[in-house]
Amino acid sequence: MITHQDNGLRSIVMSKTIITVQHTESEHHLNGHAGAWGNWPLTKKGHQQAFEIGKWLLTEGCDDGCIMYCSDLTRAAQTADEMNKTLHITPKFSELIREVNAGEGNGKPWDWYDEHKIPPAGYDPDYRPFEDAESDRDLWNRIEPFCKQIVESPDEKILVVSHGCTLSFLQAMLMKFR
Repeated sequence: MITHQDNGLRSIVMSKTIITVQHTESEHHLNGHAGAWGNWPLTKKGHQQAFEIGKWLLTEGCDDGCIMYCSDLTRAAQTADEMNKTLHITPKFSELIREVNAGEGNGKPWDWYDEHKIPPAGYDPDYRPFEDAESDRDLWNRIEPFCKQIVESPDEKILVVSHGCTLSFLQAMLMKFR
């Protein structure tokens, strides 16, 4: 913890480490399907990758006083399970950090997805590939309360196990808190 004086006011700045882990190789990476909210399991290789990540995180001291948040989708939960063979942290599961919801496109083959999606007309933060899908703005708004929660928490070491798109948005949000 660092204290500093600025304009006569004393404030305390807490040092915080937030480590993000994208779920490891899952079936949708190999079978040509959209991941999204499809509930895909890890492959054998994905289980091994996650176990190795857990071993590495152990060397970084992540077993001591670390809090783990995890998406509730199978591939993220299995990644956390494998990491926990060394870390032994009980994850806190959250729907807020699920992957982007592709609506009707969830878990569909990519060729079907591309054939049936609403064509984009350039970048639009409110674009949805399917009427029941999330837009970028929807995803941002879903993740933002989670980001505020972890930034404002007293926890100094936080692991977040989630998905590629979700983690890229979370990392962008965290940059504004630097």
